[in-house]
Amino acid sequence: MKKKLHHVWKFPQKWRKMFVRVVFLFVILIPSGVMAQGLTIRIEKGSLDKAFQLIMKSSNIQLVYNTNVASKIPCTATVFENKEITTILNTLLEGTELAWYRGENDIYIITERREQPSQQIGKVSGRVVDKGGEPLIGVTVVIKGTSTGAATDVDGNFTINGLRDSSVVIVVSYIGKESKEVTAKLNAHVLVTLEDDASEIEEVVVTGYQSISREKVTGSASTVTSDDLSRRHTTNIMDNLEGRVAGLVNYDGKMTIRGTSSLYAETSPLLVVDGLPIEGKIEDLNPYDIESVTVLKDAAAAAIYGARASNGIIVITTKKAKKVGVTEIDFSGNLTVYEKRNLDYSDNFYMEPAQQVDKESEYYDYYFFHNDSGEDPIATFEGKLSQFSPISPLNYAYYQYAKGLITEKDLEDIKKSLKKNNFAKEFSDQILRMRILQQYNLAIRNRSENFNSSLVFNLRRDNNGIIKSYDNQINVSYRGSYDMKKWLTVNFGINGILAKAKKSNSKYATDPFNVPSYYRLLKDDGSYNYYSCDFNDYYTLDDENPALRSMNFNHLEELDHDKTTTDRRNMRYQGELIFKVIDGLSINTQLIYETERLNESSYSDVDSYTMRFLRNIYTLQKGTEGSYTYEYMIPESGGKLATVDTRGDYWTARTQLNFRRTVADKHAVDLLAGFEFRETRSKGTKGLLLGYDDQLQTQSTTNVNFTDLSNYQYTTFFVAGYPAREWAYLEYIEPTIDMVQEEYHRYASGYANITYTYDNRFNLFASFRKDYADLFGANAKFRGRPLWSVGVSWNLSNETFLHSLTWMNSLKFRTTYGVTGNIYQGATSYMTATTGDVNHYTMKPVAAVESPANPELKWEKTATFNLGIDFSLFDNRLRGTLDWYNKKGTDIFSPKSLDVSKGFTSLNMNLADMKNNGVELALAYSWYRENKPGDFGWRTSITMAYNKNKITSMELQATTPYDLTESGFKTGYPTSALFSYKHAGLDENGRPLWYTVDGRKVGNIENESPDVLIFSGQSEPKVNLGMENTFRYKGFSLNFMMVYYGGHKMRVRQYYEVNKMPFGPIDDYYIDSWTPENTETNVPGIGQYGTNVIRDLVNECSDIFVQPADFIKVRNIVFGYSLPHEFIKRLGINHLALSFQIDNPRTLWQKNDMKVDPETKSIRRQTSYIIGLNFNF
Repeated sequence: MKKKLHHVWKFPQKWRKMFVRVVFLFVILIPSGVMAQGLTIRIEKGSLDKAFQLIMKSSNIQLVYNTNVASKIPCTATVFENKEITTILNTLLEGTELAWYRGENDIYIITERREQPSQQIGKVSGRVVDKGGEPLIGVTVVIKGTSTGAATDVDGNFTINGLRDSSVVIVVSYIGKESKEVTAKLNAHVLVTLEDDASEIEEVVVTGYQSISREKVTGSASTVTSDDLSRRHTTNIMDNLEGRVAGLVNYDGKMTIRGTSSLYAETSPLLVVDGLPIEGKIEDLNPYDIESVTVLKDAAAAAIYGARASNGIIVITTKKAKKVGVTEIDFSGNLTVYEKRNLDYSDNFYMEPAQQVDKESEYYDYYFFHNDSGEDPIATFEGKLSQFSPISPLNYAYYQYAKGLITEKDLEDIKKSLKKNNFAKEFSDQILRMRILQQYNLAIRNRSENFNSSLVFNLRRDNNGIIKSYDNQINVSYRGSYDMKKWLTVNFGINGILAKAKKSNSKYATDPFNVPSYYRLLKDDGSYNYYSCDFNDYYTLDDENPALRSMNFNHLEELDHDKTTTDRRNMRYQGELIFKVIDGLSINTQLIYETERLNESSYSDVDSYTMRFLRNIYTLQKGTEGSYTYEYMIPESGGKLATVDTRGDYWTARTQLNFRRTVADKHAVDLLAGFEFRETRSKGTKGLLLGYDDQLQTQSTTNVNFTDLSNYQYTTFFVAGYPAREWAYLEYIEPTIDMVQEEYHRYASGYANITYTYDNRFNLFASFRKDYADLFGANAKFRGRPLWSVGVSWNLSNETFLHSLTWMNSLKFRTTYGVTGNIYQGATSYMTATTGDVNHYTMKPVAAVESPANPELKWEKTATFNLGIDFSLFDNRLRGTLDWYNKKGTDIFSPKSLDVSKGFTSLNMNLADMKNNGVELALAYSWYRENKPGDFGWRTSITMAYNKNKITSMELQATTPYDLTESGFKTGYPTSALFSYKHAGLDENGRPLWYTVDGRKVGNIENESPDVLIFSGQSEPKVNLGMENTFRYKGFSLNFMMVYYGGHKMRVRQYYEVNKMPFGPIDDYYIDSWTPENTETNVPGIGQYGTNVIRDLVNECSDIFVQPADFIKVRNIVFGYSLPHEFIKRLGINHLALSFQIDNPRTLWQKNDMKVDPETKSIRRQTSYIIGLNFNF
């Protein structure tokens, strides 16, 4: 007797049904499909084979059956009028030993043996699931060597009746999965897990314009599947591609494919989603909703995109429902907890508070008591007190001691007290918090025979790791595909993003390193401790003058008074019509329309530091002493509201003809041709309200004379030393009343490509495209740029002479050559001017000519040659690709010097050439395969890329060392070259020296020629590698990714010459600064050993600050567990998995000896911990 388990909670069936019904209504499902469509057909007398062929010809239904069996079974003449396919098949198969089952995409006709009472019979039943434990629908299960079998139902179950043998071998097969043979005893129940077929994972390459068999592809393209992406969680899709695509580098905030291809134009790859390019941010793409990512790298793969293809293409395909007749509900949630930002002074390369007190004391002791400069230090200091430069409390204490206002004991007590303080620690305790990022995704998908729908909700919440701050976003998308007629398919989609963020608007409040380390944030009683960032705390002008407001400051308090809120709304609408003209010929037309709306409001209330500063700056003192009057140029009450509203509207329309035909089983042609139009437009406005009260919603802007504010900007305040109004006007007023420049561009293109395949062995490819843009037009011959590519590949593994090599599964050689282009949006063939400003004297609009006409303007051009090998060996255990490429860029934009009589000194023109060449390797090896559920599995994948970049020609060369160190552009060197002054140590007084061209040591080298600089390396990595290992065993999994970047350099931790103590934390390298007793150092003297000579630009670019940037890191470690299906099915759940991920643990190795993280050029990245949950039913 079976025992009932009452203690196990089960998802109530009535709730499940109600939920599914609501989902069906919300998603607007069309339930009928082909299975429910009426079909009118006349079947002549003949065989079932002919009847099946007539059915497939008269509809879009695909029947899978054994032709030998069906051709031998007679069929009578029958007429069906508006009958469902189920009725037709039941009628035709009645009285036969055949039965039909509906698969994922097709209908299967199989033999089903009848039971004979006189014989002993049995059955074999079971369930078929994928490696994630989800049931597979429509899997073919047959007895080996026979046509007897069944297909799995919606739960993945199957039963084969009428078996007589004590055990049988069943063959389980499914499209996209590796077939499996399983031995089963009579009346046994078996569980079969099917793995992805390695030979079919990348069978189709999606280019955006077409989906084509990988065997036919001649170009270089890498595909990352949803299974690959799901092995680790990242907040955006680009981070998930790191280490998985050879040649794609996402480093230092810049993404490139096969190196940098331009000096001034866009260098990022083009982003394509579901077939059409998008203008939105890649960070806005929902990482949970991506089915595959294809990276097109060479000309043959990317040339179809023409003038936007030089930097490579990233093609993203979103997920669709896969299971016919089933509503799939999938939920994923990830909670990411970041390490709290490390503010430790030593870890951030500053002196600890006690060290800073000692270092400053050493200088102040010298300044007040051993100063041999001849000046009176007390009088000089008191002169500074009447000015406004910040003065530290330790400096003031030494002044008091020197003047006799405090005793030596008092001074020592002050120093002892200051050493106990730690401003950064207080800042961390009071202002920082553990950063928590929450991401939730709910997907509801359904598929019938003629309709596919997908509704996805995504929520992101981020507290930014700081109080009074957040960044939240909702992303909702709906996509549908409807086969309206046999000849017409309609695809449509909509994606909406609503984002709201809040952060501090103060340039001081969120920086803990803008005051000395020994300051205090709060007093002992918990009240605010006030200090100043711009002024000294010991000057009492604002206290003595009733017209002025206090300039006291506190980081924590300021967070309440100055903030910025951002509202962003992005919408993307996409539609497509596919007309099936005849077999193999179709026409599709597509349209995508995007809108971006951004509203940013920065509010500084009346008590904010900003408004108190502006109020004081714009207070005019009139009259004579004793009878002063004051004029307020800005409102006395209220704050400041600065707004920026921008909008962008973008659309792309495309019509394309597609032709695919195979002749005589040997000649195959894939052809497409079409035209495309694109338009981009962005504009915006800015606004400023003064005297604004957010509570009362009042303002007094109309009382402000902005002409006076502008005219007064170059005058000084009451007294010498107070900052000029220019600083306030240029920073706080002028930017908020400026215009957002409108940009409007239109493009048109015509294109075609063809792939010819002979006998599945040889492939020939050619593409052509011509682009037009409104940027070009002054000279007719440059208005359009023809771009083209050709390619050939040879599938050696399909040659008969290699069939004896059973260890070789596939081998293909390929080569391509082609020309792609790029657009520099900062240039046009016409003279351009900007408007929006107003002359403050005449109050008339002002237009400023920005660039002269350039009728010779044309597109940048990149010619790429590629050689590649694709292979799969040892029963597909080892798979890989190897590519060598050479990219030559011509007509690259670079500066040209102009005669000053033309009103300009230089202009960017098509005058530079450059090249990139390199090697890419991708390998994957399955060490152990999971032959049955619970088996041990281990898979390793490796990617490697090497790129060498060089500018081969450039007209305008740098004329000063400063120009060369700033741009880094020089003929014969990489685009990211670092040029440096050669450091020659310190002189006898601790001053830096540098080598001249002829080897002399000098202290002033700024006026030398650029030849004085030496090449120190390049800042972009030459080599990058990724290695990923995945282990599985009995539902447990372990995945870790390691990356290596190398062959590049970085500038870090420059030493500066300081002749006094800086206000703020002091860099820790000054502990080893030059003194008469410490001469074996490269750190210049500080304080009494410093100098007034400012050579920061030379110091910054000295070669001693260039360090190797090579490193190896473990990027992710992911632990996963999938609960047994037998357990979770009681809850009504098909699949449930848990994961724990560690991102950016400690660096394994780095080459530099300054303890600087090469990726941040400072303190290491924060480690984060991610808890994940995924389930579906």
